[in-house]
Amino acid sequence: MDTQILKHGEPARLFPVLPDSHKEQKTLSIFLAALTSVRPLAERFFDALDQKVGKRASLSCYTEVTLTNDVKGSKDRPDALIVITSGKKSWSALVEAKVGKHEIGGDQLERYLQLAKINGIDAVITITNQLTPSPRIHPSNSGRSLPKSVDLFHVSWASITTHAFLLASEKEDPFENDDEAFIVSELIRYLEHNASGVVPLDQMNSEWPQIVKSVQSGYPPNPKAPEVSEMVTIWHQEARDVALIMTRRLREPVSIAVSKAFLSDHAAWVEKEIKHFCSKQALGFELDVPNTAGRIGVEADFLRRAVRVSMKVGAPGDRASNGAKLNWLLRQLKNSDLSLVSILCSTKGRGQGFGAMADEFDTGTDEFKALGEIKSFTVEMSTDLSAKFNSRKKFIEELERLVPRFYVNVGQHIKAWTPSPPKVKKVEEKANPAQITENAETVVDAPVVTPEKAAAPQAAPGVSEHHLVERPFWARQWSVPSDSNLETSRRDHEPEI
Repeated sequence: MDTQILKHGEPARLFPVLPDSHKEQKTLSIFLAALTSVRPLAERFFDALDQKVGKRASLSCYTEVTLTNDVKGSKDRPDALIVITSGKKSWSALVEAKVGKHEIGGDQLERYLQLAKINGIDAVITITNQLTPSPRIHPSNSGRSLPKSVDLFHVSWASITTHAFLLASEKEDPFENDDEAFIVSELIRYLEHNASGVVPLDQMNSEWPQIVKSVQSGYPPNPKAPEVSEMVTIWHQEARDVALIMTRRLREPVSIAVSKAFLSDHAAWVEKEIKHFCSKQALGFELDVPNTAGRIGVEADFLRRAVRVSMKVGAPGDRASNGAKLNWLLRQLKNSDLSLVSILCSTKGRGQGFGAMADEFDTGTDEFKALGEIKSFTVEMSTDLSAKFNSRKKFIEELERLVPRFYVNVGQHIKAWTPSPPKVKKVEEKANPAQITENAETVVDAPVVTPEKAAAPQAAPGVSEHHLVERPFWARQWSVPSDSNLETSRRDHEPEI
């Protein structure tokens, strides 16, 4: 970026002098000042945007910026400009931030993208309270083509808070000095306060009650209705919010399981979820939690007005009976409240499964005995919300309460079964009646093996113990070479150095 394009700009201040009416400028300035002051925080933030910040790189953040080139007929002025310089290379981004319930419209976003393009700026970053599964997915969901020379990123204030929280929670001190640790702790404290304008997602879209009522009445939802598309978009934001909640509680990164194709095409992902909702009358998502037995599935069932959280785990392959496989799972849940847990057994092929509450499972029933071989278990906790399901706020509250409860009661206890590594088995070679030398016709009688000596495998003369391992059938016709012959053979085949 040509630095001459910046006509005016103030360095981001950690203590900005701004009136209370400029809440978004104040919050953004504090965050950008923390980025420039704490390198580990900057590295974590820009890494999510696929931008590396080296130790020797220079990071500058400006607010109240005015650029040399303007979009004709536009009075928009971006909130900030970020410039990263490393040697002769530089990377820059315009920043537009909103707090509270304010959002960035598609038309305004297009003007910022055009402003970045004509000024040679590499990217546009928007920061709002809207959540998306990836910085590459923008909540505006604009179907218009974007300039190829400008990248577009979106970051939520909740994800920024979570990045800072994870940094402060690392086992090994990531900070270079106490000042950096203090700045990050104060940033978290500020962003978690209502005065910052950072608010969590606390309700579904306004048409949620009517959609639930229509499904309950038997009217199929219209896949082309704008309220259905908005509902799915909000659902994706809630999925991200749940992932961030779990991240802060576990102090480990928890993410939404989404295919790479949908990360690059959010509209296609929304369309797929709309089709699923219209056919199943349910919404769902999956969470990836590090080192768990499987993904955590979350589903909102509109017909039953219930929320289900589950985990699918493969049955152990070293247990012969279905009862032993089930006991393997129940032993892992010995410290769980089984009265809240149900288990579904899935069999090989398309055979019918079997399910029951974990504390009432009876392996002696005829139905269980008639099952085919169990291949996997689905462990589930559910809650019937009844009228709460229709409430925009109470639905969110119950969902965000059930997912952590499932992990505490079930998810953290289950370990996936892994097969044991194969072990080398030593066997005794059959004694030859005679040993025939290659250059003589004399037959040498084989040594007599007494019962005492026969109790343990004995090596033939000139053969070490490791040669007693049973050889493949196709190699049994060949005699076992002695250690000295092996060494000679190795020397003959080893390349000269």
